[in-house]
Amino acid sequence: MAGFPNLVPAGHKNYYHSKTLDGYRYMEFAAQVSFPNLLQVDNLEWLSRLSGLEHLNMNFVNLSRATDWVQSWLHILSELSQHRFLNSSWNNSFIGPIPANNLEFVILDYNVLTGAVPAGFTNLCKTRRLSSSNNNFQGNISDLFGNMSGCFLEALQVLDFQFNQISGQLIDQIGEFKNLEYLNLNENLLTGPIPASIGKLSSLKVLALGGNKLTQNLPHSLGQLCNLERILIFDNKLEGVVTETLFANLTKLKVISASHNQLSLNVSQSWIPHFQLIALGLGSWGLGSGSKIPSWLETQKNLSKYLDLSNTGISGSVPSWVWNTRVLNLSHNQLHGEIPDAGGAAQFIYLNSNKLKGQLPRVGDALQELDLSNNSFSGSIPHFLCDETYPTYSFEILHLGENLLSGELPDCWNKWASLRYLSLGNNQIYGRIPNSIGFLANLESLNLQNNRFSREIPFSMHNCIKLVKIGLADNNLVGNIPAWIGTSLVGLRILILRSNNMSGEISSEICQLSYLQILDLSNNELSGIIPRCFHNFTAMVMKKSLSDLFRQYGNEKSWHSYSLFNAGGFRESALIVKKGGKLEFDNILPLVTSIDLSMNSLSGEIPNELTSLSELGSLYLSGNQLTGLIPENIGEMKQLVSLDLSRNPLYGRIPSSLASISGLGYLDLSYINLTGRIPDGTQLQSFNASSFVGNHLCGLPLTSNCSEGGIKEMKEKVAEVEWFYVLLSLGYAVGFSVACTALVLKTRWRYAYFGLIERMWIRFTTST
Repeated sequence: MAGFPNLVPAGHKNYYHSKTLDGYRYMEFAAQVSFPNLLQVDNLEWLSRLSGLEHLNMNFVNLSRATDWVQSWLHILSELSQHRFLNSSWNNSFIGPIPANNLEFVILDYNVLTGAVPAGFTNLCKTRRLSSSNNNFQGNISDLFGNMSGCFLEALQVLDFQFNQISGQLIDQIGEFKNLEYLNLNENLLTGPIPASIGKLSSLKVLALGGNKLTQNLPHSLGQLCNLERILIFDNKLEGVVTETLFANLTKLKVISASHNQLSLNVSQSWIPHFQLIALGLGSWGLGSGSKIPSWLETQKNLSKYLDLSNTGISGSVPSWVWNTRVLNLSHNQLHGEIPDAGGAAQFIYLNSNKLKGQLPRVGDALQELDLSNNSFSGSIPHFLCDETYPTYSFEILHLGENLLSGELPDCWNKWASLRYLSLGNNQIYGRIPNSIGFLANLESLNLQNNRFSREIPFSMHNCIKLVKIGLADNNLVGNIPAWIGTSLVGLRILILRSNNMSGEISSEICQLSYLQILDLSNNELSGIIPRCFHNFTAMVMKKSLSDLFRQYGNEKSWHSYSLFNAGGFRESALIVKKGGKLEFDNILPLVTSIDLSMNSLSGEIPNELTSLSELGSLYLSGNQLTGLIPENIGEMKQLVSLDLSRNPLYGRIPSSLASISGLGYLDLSYINLTGRIPDGTQLQSFNASSFVGNHLCGLPLTSNCSEGGIKEMKEKVAEVEWFYVLLSLGYAVGFSVACTALVLKTRWRYAYFGLIERMWIRFTTST
């Protein structure tokens, strides 16, 4: 029996979604999401009656209601001494010893097992496979390897504890396994060097130590592992120079995954390796300043699965042979020139952040992810998007942002129905957003900011019901903010329409976006009041993490990267503009919340309902026509980091509750006609006086004190300023009236004045 995957109703996402590349687990990725309808059991009493049980598989069974699972576990194990296989995954803590020592396979993968690794594991004398990946085991690695029995060292062939919380340094005893073929400690908290004793594992085929904090250089003894096929040491802090001598005896090597370390490769130009790789990851390695793609790679005729040379400093042009690699990452380098059409077996191509130029290449229909952003590609894009050779495309990610692309956006998006992430931002594309954009029913992130799009947001976009982000800032869009955004795009979390020509009122339908985290409508021509229903933005109210929030509302989302192989490249981000600069948030979900309605023509009072957004991080309302008092209970917005109410015709005092917001780091209350004392508290007094200028305030950080004499002096200064402007205006009016009267009464003066104006006009027009 099992709770995964056959018993999961159609339409539900997997708790563990595994992606492998042709069966090789070095390309395995996991994303945990909630499972509302897993198989559930109330107790495990029935286990004790299964006397003939040989194979128990309870992967992904919900046992949260079973209070007797520990007793049942121990009982069934005590009856298993004559059997060979135990496969169990339970969402509980592992407690107690393991009484069965004749088990050949112990598999406890994909759980939430916690606590230290049980000491009884190392006494399993006949166990060939011990696997407990994707759990939450903690403790020191020496607890696992420090007291291993001789029979355990003799029998074990597979040891897999990836995705746990095991810490400490790898100890020399790790080299005492006699027949170990597979060692996987990926994604733990291991530190220190890889011990030289690793070279004693003569049977080892797979060494996986990626995603830890290992340091120092690779030991020379690695070169003694003549049976090694795969080495995974990615995402560590390894450093030093690796030479070709390390690989002299590794003739069976097929996979090297070592990206994101501080290592360098120093080999001769004539080096021809004795191995044939199918996958190579050397991202962030030093390959020599200004060097081209290493020539020895052309000898790797089977390099068809994965090639990562990102951020290695390579230059030159992109050779056509790389299109035969399924996953290609050459991003963040100095590659230049035009690139050939992308055909072949390539399905995932990342060439962003180079110096590539020319027109976009033609692409095949097998591509799933393409990132050409932050280059200098130019010209129009119809040939790229609307190639008649292919009726449809399989793309899920298309990132062409930050180039020099121009022209209108073609109306052929019906060919791109698989798209989940689309970015054309920061180009020179103009015209209307085509109606066929509505065919993108799977689209989750739309990024068209900083172009020259005009006209209204097309109604067809209401069909894009999976949208999580709409980024249309810095364009020339007009019209009202569509009401259907609130009624159709109910999963929207980021709405950025900043710096357009949008007009009309903010409709109350927008309040239906309960998951909304960022709302930026600043620098438009919006009018009317701020809707009082903003308190319905539940994600800005609830203190829970958004993952808890999504589970509560039944909306399954996993906020990892959109990309399968470029996990750092497609996490959701947003650019938030604040006074004095711009803030860019990467991987913002579920961390950032912000409302920006500044630089519009909004009127009415600041609604008290806004203050119920207790988890809101930033509120910008400056440059409007808002009136009335600052809400007295604004201090209830405890998570505010930035607050800007400047340049509004407000009045009254600063609410004393504002001083209780301890995390407030940016405040602008300038030019809003406030009076009285600035409330005492270390927070408000820490701001610069410019935060309060243009008011009638006293107290620190201002120089005006709030004593009786100080208040009298402040009032006198205010009166002097007011009379100055009154007299200035009166003098201007009198002077203008006298001049006009003279021109009317004195014909000679009138002719002379208009004659002068005419001569000046003739001189100006003839000179230009």
